[in-house]
Amino acid sequence: MFYQYDPVTQTQGLIRTPWVPYKNQIRDFFQTGTNLTNSLTLDGAYKNTAARLSITNQNNTWIVPETGMERTSVALSLNSKITSKLNISAKVNYNNRFSDNLPGNGYGNQSLMYWFIFWQPSADLNWLKNYWVNGSENKLIEYPFSSFPENPYAISHEFINRSGRNGLTGNVQASYQFTNELSLQLRTTMDLASERRAQERPYDAGSRLPTGSYREQKIYGQETNIDFLLKYDKNISNDVKMIATVGGSQLRNKYNKTDLRADGLKIPGEYTLENNLYPLVSIPDTSRYRINSFYGVLSTSYKNYLYLDITGRKDWSSVLATPNRTDNVGFFYPSASLSFSLSDYFKLPKAVSLAKLRASVSQVGSGGTTPYRTSYTYSLASNGTYPDSALVNPSTLPNPNLKPLKTTTYEFGTDLRFFGDRLGLDVAYYAGNTKNQILTRTVDRSSGYNTAIINAGQINNSGIEVALNAIPIKHQSGFMWSTYMTFAANRNKIVSLPDSSIILRTGPIAGGQIVAKVGGSMGDLYGRGYVRSPDGQIVYDPVTGNAKITSDVVYIGNTTPKFKFSFGNNFNYKRFSLNVLFDAQVGAVGHSLLNYKMVEQGKLASTLPGRYSGIIGKGVIQNPDGTYRPNDVIAYDIDDYYRSHMGSENAEGSTFSTDFIKFREASLNYSFHPKWLVNTGLSSVTLGIYGRNLFIWSPWPMFDPEFGTLSGSDIVTGFEIGQFPSTRTFGFNLVVGI
Repeated sequence: MFYQYDPVTQTQGLIRTPWVPYKNQIRDFFQTGTNLTNSLTLDGAYKNTAARLSITNQNNTWIVPETGMERTSVALSLNSKITSKLNISAKVNYNNRFSDNLPGNGYGNQSLMYWFIFWQPSADLNWLKNYWVNGSENKLIEYPFSSFPENPYAISHEFINRSGRNGLTGNVQASYQFTNELSLQLRTTMDLASERRAQERPYDAGSRLPTGSYREQKIYGQETNIDFLLKYDKNISNDVKMIATVGGSQLRNKYNKTDLRADGLKIPGEYTLENNLYPLVSIPDTSRYRINSFYGVLSTSYKNYLYLDITGRKDWSSVLATPNRTDNVGFFYPSASLSFSLSDYFKLPKAVSLAKLRASVSQVGSGGTTPYRTSYTYSLASNGTYPDSALVNPSTLPNPNLKPLKTTTYEFGTDLRFFGDRLGLDVAYYAGNTKNQILTRTVDRSSGYNTAIINAGQINNSGIEVALNAIPIKHQSGFMWSTYMTFAANRNKIVSLPDSSIILRTGPIAGGQIVAKVGGSMGDLYGRGYVRSPDGQIVYDPVTGNAKITSDVVYIGNTTPKFKFSFGNNFNYKRFSLNVLFDAQVGAVGHSLLNYKMVEQGKLASTLPGRYSGIIGKGVIQNPDGTYRPNDVIAYDIDDYYRSHMGSENAEGSTFSTDFIKFREASLNYSFHPKWLVNTGLSSVTLGIYGRNLFIWSPWPMFDPEFGTLSGSDIVTGFEIGQFPSTRTFGFNLVVGI
C-alpha cells in the first residue's frame, strides 16, 4: 500500500492504496474508428448528349479521440456529338475535405505517441481526465508524472489542428475529324485548390508556448494545362497500318501560402488572430514554374502480328532555369517498342491461346517540380520577428548548373495465355540506369550551409516482374475459382557520384543516416552499431559485460525491399463471391525509435532477461593478446546493458527486418436475384462485408513494418519515428441499381 496521486485534489493522496498495474489502459484510450461512405451515380443520354453525375460523401472518425474527417466529392461529365465531325466533352470534379481536428504525429510533446512512450502502467489513466489544474482552468495543464509529455486528454481536446480544403478540377476537350484519316484534339485542363488550416494551442502548451498560440494558413494552388494532338490514321495497304500523332502542351503551376501566427494569446481559449498578445508573425511562401512540351508518336503494324511504336518528346522546364540563363532548360527523351504476336504468325498448339513477345527501350526525363533550386533564396529571419522583414542567409546551397534527371530503360517481356485464357503468364525483365538524379545532400556545416542540391551521377537498376493468373476450376454448377499472383524483384547499384559518399537523410539517434555510396545501393542505412569479431560475433566489454559500440558509422542494411509478392483468390458460386488477398515483402530493414525509447524505459518483454540475477550477452570478449573467447562476464547493471544493445548510442540494435506477410483484404458479396426485385423499382442489389489489413506476420517489433515518416511534404522510409498503431478495418457495403 502506498500514498498515490489523488486526481480530485491533484496532490498526493492521504490514504494508502494498492500499487497495481492498470492493464490495457493505453489500448483502451484509442477508440474504434468508423467510416461511413454514401455514393450516388446517375447517368443518361438525350439525343446526341450523354451525361454522368456522381456524388460521394465519406464521414470518418479515427482511433484518436476527437479526430476525424469528412469528404464530399461531386463529379459531372458530359459528352456531346455536335456534328458528324465535331465532338465536345467536359468533366468537372469538386472535392471538399474538412476536419475539425487532425491528430499530431511524430516524436514531440504535442503528439500522443510521445505520451504513449512515457506513460507508466502503474498509474490509472482516469486520473488524467481532469487535465486543468484546479483553480487555474484554461491556464495550467495538470500532468503529475513527468515534465516530458503533455496530458493525452489535453492533446485530444485542446491541441486542435483544423483543416478545410476545396478542390476543383475540370477539362474541356474538343475533337474534330477533318477526314477519315486526319483528326485534331484540343484540350484545356485546370486544377484549383484552396485550403485553410489552423492550429490552436492552449496556455501551458510547452515551454515555447506558455501563453498558447493560434496559427492560420491559407494555401492556394492552381495548375493549368493546354494541349493539342493532331492524329493521322492511315491503312497504307491491306497489311500495313500507321498512326502518326504530333502534339504539344503548356503547363503553368502557381502556389501561394500565407502563414499568420499569434504565438501568445491575451485571453486563454479564444483562438483568433485578433487575440494576439505579441505582434503577429507573417511567413509568406510562393512558387511558380512552367513546362512547355512537344511530342510525337508513330505507331505501325504489319498483318496484326508485328507492332512498332516510336515516340519522342522534348520538354522545356523553368525549374532548371536561373536568373541569368535559360539555355539549359530543354531536354529530349525518345522511346521505341516492338511486339511480335507468335500466335498470329505461327500455327501453335490448340492449348496456346496467345503468345506475344515484346521489347522496348525508353528514356524519361524530368527537371522535377520544385522551383528555385538553381539560385539563392532568402527566408525571413526567425520567422519574421525581426523588424523591417530581415532575411537570413540560405541554408541550402543551390546548383546553377542543375541538369534534368534522365532514366534509360531496356525491357523484354512475354505474354502467354493457355487453355482458352484459363492460364496466363506475363513476365518482364528490365535493366537501365538513371543519371543526374536530383537530390538534396547533407553537407558539413562549416561550409555555411546545411544541405546542397546536386545531380547524383549514375545509378544502375534492374529487375523482374511476373504476373500469373489462372482459373483452376470452372464448373457448370456455377462454381468458379480464379487465382492471381504477382512477384517483383529489383536491384540497384550506385556507379558514380560527385563524391565518394553522400548523406541523403539523417535519423534521430546514433548517427543513423541514409547514405549513397559508390558501389552501394539507394536506401543504404548506416549508423553506429556493434563492434564485432572477425567472424561477426558481438564483442562485449570485459569489465561491465555490456556490448561495445563502434565509434564510427557502419553499414546496417538497406531500406528498400528486395522482393515483393501478392497472392489473391476469387471464389464465385451462383450469386455469391468471395475475394481474398495476401501480399508480402522481403529484404529490407528499418530503424525503430519506438523500440529504442521503450527499451530505454524497460517497457518491452525483450528487456526482462537478467533483471534479477544479471545476464551474459551472447558473443565474445577480446583478450589482451588480440584473440577472442566466449563472453563469460555477467552484466549486473541491466539498464546499461540494454542501453548498450538498443539505446541511443546503438542504431543497429533497434534496426529490424521489415519483412512481412499481410492478410490484406477479404470480401464476401451476394447479388440478389432479379426475380426478387420485381415491383421494387430496382435493377440490382448487392450486399457485402469486407475486412482490410486483417493480420500481419512480421519480425518488426512495433505496430506495422509499412511505416512512413513525414519529412516536409514527403513520406520517407528507413526511420520509424513515433508511428501510430496500425488499424484493422471491418465493414459492409450495399450497392443498389435503379
